[in-house]
Amino acid sequence: MLEIPVELGPRRYTVSVGHGLSRLLPDLLAGLRGRRILLVSSRRVAALHGRGVERSLRGLGPVHVVLVPDGERFKSRSTLETVYDALLEARLGRDGVVVALGGGVAGDLAGFAAATWMRGVDWVGIPTTLLSMVDSSIGGKVGINHAKAKNMIGAFHQPRAVVIDPSFLATLPVRQLRSGAYEVLKCAILDDRALFASIREAPAGLRGWDRVAMENAIATACRIKAEVVEKDEREGGLRRVLNLGHTIGHALEAVTGYRRFTHGEAVGWGTIGAAFVARRRGLLPEASFDAIASAVDHVGPRPRVSDLKAAKVLEALGRDKKAKAGRVPFVLPAAIGRVEIHDDVTRDEVVRALRVMAGREALLS
Repeated sequence: MLEIPVELGPRRYTVSVGHGLSRLLPDLLAGLRGRRILLVSSRRVAALHGRGVERSLRGLGPVHVVLVPDGERFKSRSTLETVYDALLEARLGRDGVVVALGGGVAGDLAGFAAATWMRGVDWVGIPTTLLSMVDSSIGGKVGINHAKAKNMIGAFHQPRAVVIDPSFLATLPVRQLRSGAYEVLKCAILDDRALFASIREAPAGLRGWDRVAMENAIATACRIKAEVVEKDEREGGLRRVLNLGHTIGHALEAVTGYRRFTHGEAVGWGTIGAAFVARRRGLLPEASFDAIASAVDHVGPRPRVSDLKAAKVLEALGRDKKAKAGRVPFVLPAAIGRVEIHDDVTRDEVVRALRVMAGREALLS
């Protein structure tokens, strides 16, 4: 088992990574013994893993289950109401615990429900997708989408623990595995050249990657994110570096109604777009841009962007929740292992980046 502490004073918690850990929940979460538990999951995940996790959780206390729909478009107010109804039916008081079993949608929903139920109850993340393991499960950013803007409604509410069992990935569809790989790659570009090299050498989409290598990659990505969160819990400055690829990526998701791209696919495209802006500004050497773009492409194919109207993407960018005084900050890579934040990226630069992204579609077919 690998353990990554997230040092946030009284909100400190541990991210545990290891095959089979979902069977050891009574030991890993011993401090929560005797609490009433609401397990939030989706029908698909519950069919695969719910029975085993519920049995393990019953070693802590009584467990109630609520199932929510799969898909980013269901990270909504109506689905949140379903979770609230389940909390009420389960009679979960302030000493209760919400447990999220699933991907980022289940985690964000469950975490936000926990943050707002009775003004805040404890929650635990058990992510089942690679994307949620290395991204949304760490850092305490929870919330739901507005119909026109992603993650616009939310809170900071740190989990009590995160338990990552990579054995869940054996049942993950290859597209979802690739989706998570784009986020692992993002972490590598931020701060770990060795991880970057490891992903470039891995099988495309990480399918069939060595078990130990996969576990180490997950732990390394979690460590990178944890170190950033420790220094900037509420995204006052440094934590914005975690948005590499997300500015354009979130816009792509919004203009397609959260139906065309997985989150990771959109981030993959956004990473290429950000790298192009950095290259054109002279921040990123040509060879480094080629390495980043080819690494993104190596992870796997992505839905096309060439049919999206630039005006719509720019409109969605303007609704980015990180915008200040009409400016949207962009995270731009300056090297593999180093990024900079710029708030003066122009509409023309974004349009040029979209054209370059569209031009790479032929490489993925």
